[in-house]
Amino acid sequence: MELEQMPLRHRVAGLPALSRDPDIGPALRSKLRELYAEVRTALDADVPQPDGEVSPASAVRAVLSRLWNAVLSETLRCAQDRTTSPTRQVELLELLGRIRGIESEVAEARISQGRTDLRRVADALASVREARTVDDFLSRVPEAGCRLGFDRVLVSQVENSVWKLHTMCVVREPRWAEEIVAAGKAHPPQLDGGLVEADVVTRAQPSLVFDAQNSDRVDRNLIRVTRSASYGIAPLTVHGEVVGLLHGDCYHQRRDLDATDQTMLSLMAEGLSHSLGRLSMLAGLTALRDSVDQLMTHPPTAPDPMSPAAPDDNVPLTARETEVMELLAAGHSNRYISRHLLISESTVKSHVTHVLRKLDAASRAEAISRWLRRTR
Repeated sequence: MELEQMPLRHRVAGLPALSRDPDIGPALRSKLRELYAEVRTALDADVPQPDGEVSPASAVRAVLSRLWNAVLSETLRCAQDRTTSPTRQVELLELLGRIRGIESEVAEARISQGRTDLRRVADALASVREARTVDDFLSRVPEAGCRLGFDRVLVSQVENSVWKLHTMCVVREPRWAEEIVAAGKAHPPQLDGGLVEADVVTRAQPSLVFDAQNSDRVDRNLIRVTRSASYGIAPLTVHGEVVGLLHGDCYHQRRDLDATDQTMLSLMAEGLSHSLGRLSMLAGLTALRDSVDQLMTHPPTAPDPMSPAAPDDNVPLTARETEVMELLAAGHSNRYISRHLLISESTVKSHVTHVLRKLDAASRAEAISRWLRRTR
């Protein structure tokens, strides 16, 4: 079923080609009017008249299709009528040729628009590449997203099934952006499956949301503050795992997002994901280097007999926990580990929790560090 025909408030979108209807411009509009007048004169019939200026390319294609069908029908009739003069047949064939010519010009305009959209996405991505930390990177993303034509762009992180708002840009209304982010941080939504965002995280696929004010699958607190009617969501992924979300809408333009908006948002999210993965890896390497430097400058001393016992790094791990730690140390995500070991992601998280407790580690990075010391 085509996207426009789906009677759903939430529509999971793929990545269709960029296809926003460009304005065909005054030159093509003039040619279309002349062609329409010639067809009416040639057929001496009331050919369906185009509505208004007929600027969008899709509307122009519909008009050209009607003109083509009308002229082709007359051409076939004349071909069967032996009384039709050759001049008349040539006139009709020339009209068909002109229709096809204008169709080609409209197609070229659409291709040109697609190239323009891609350049805009590339420019938006280039504007955030100078960031050197994940936090700085995320802080730059919303403003870059608004350069694509969105009125509002929000970037968030996803941690342990919690949707954590980070930074938002609202064109001409920065204070409103701060209020929305503050509302989200005060009550971080749980991605427990009830929200559309939970589907995006689970499936790692973009989505369009319509009629948000009346939907039962949105966070009511945020919808009340944002007053959103329609918005798009695209996942930010690192090593196949969704670590963040990119939201965008056209609130000030008072229009629903379309498939092209979603495609641009998704293309930007894909580019951002590559940069985010690189920055996350650099952050991990920096933390590991700092840990090594700390050990080199402050070697461990004999424990104080009166102090609590140090965590026992020799607590045995099960065979499965060892497999999970080997894959974690290699930099793989929960999703990759679950697929590699043929277990669910929730089981992977359970194993990680057990390992953290056994190694008395506060984070995965600390657990990996302790585990690597044991194996060496």
